[in-house]
Amino acid sequence: EQRRADSDLYRERVQATALGILTLLGIDADPLTSREHVLIANIFDNAWQQGQDLDVAGLIRAIQKPPFESVGVLDVESFFPAKDRTGLAMQLNNLLAAPGFAAWMQGEPLDAGRLLFTDTGKPRVSVMSIAHLGDRERMFFVSTLLSEIVSWMRTQPGSTSLRAILYMDEIFGYLPPIANPPSKTLFLTLLKQARAFGLGLVLSTQNPVDLDYKALSNIGTWMIGRLQTERDKARVMEGLEGAAAGGAFDRAQMERILAGLGKRIFLMHNVHEDHPAVFTTRWTLSY
Repeated sequence: EQRRADSDLYRERVQATALGILTLLGIDADPLTSREHVLIANIFDNAWQQGQDLDVAGLIRAIQKPPFESVGVLDVESFFPAKDRTGLAMQLNNLLAAPGFAAWMQGEPLDAGRLLFTDTGKPRVSVMSIAHLGDRERMFFVSTLLSEIVSWMRTQPGSTSLRAILYMDEIFGYLPPIANPPSKTLFLTLLKQARAFGLGLVLSTQNPVDLDYKALSNIGTWMIGRLQTERDKARVMEGLEGAAAGGAFDRAQMERILAGLGKRIFLMHNVHEDHPAVFTTRWTLSY
């Protein structure tokens, strides 16, 4: 019901789901021009509008025999001939039949509410490791998780206090400045809207160049360590200026501070404070 009530969320969910599946198949799909994306998005839309869930097996059958006769003004056969649809269905079937795919069908359901809170409503920590996955599988999982979090977020009442935190240890590749992977649109939505629902984001990276700093300008608190190259410094300065949003920003002072940072010394820039702060981390012990 929520998906139908919120048309923007619904469209985002349909597009993100279709794009995530195609990414898993290794198909670089543009939502506007890719017939694979258009077909799969229409299949999900058709099922969800009828209140039906659609698993991978059901998607394969629907690709072979779509539950509608036309896409736009073209009949299905003209838009995407049966022979080509069979090829797409075979790719998805091979993925489903692969021994490693069975692990995706096991474990806890991907339910944001259950990941963030216990059955009694107590907040809890859920850790999801994707280090063992390939690039395609990582993008699919991250996009699916972010889509679920956005959906959960939109069902929550507005809040001026922190309700939950989403922390991602390395966002390199998920929020690039030029490319548009499935994760990017979802991150943009969260960066713009999450705070209104009491959802905080903590995003970190060791690759400061390959980030969309226009998107990150929505972030209020920056913690920056020692930067290795002038290119890194230039990109970070671009992001800090964007975050200032026309407010007071002393670029020369910020450059001097960044240039003087040593190991385990960080600059904290809070858009709500008049001046940046420099701090040192505590020693940590590993056993």
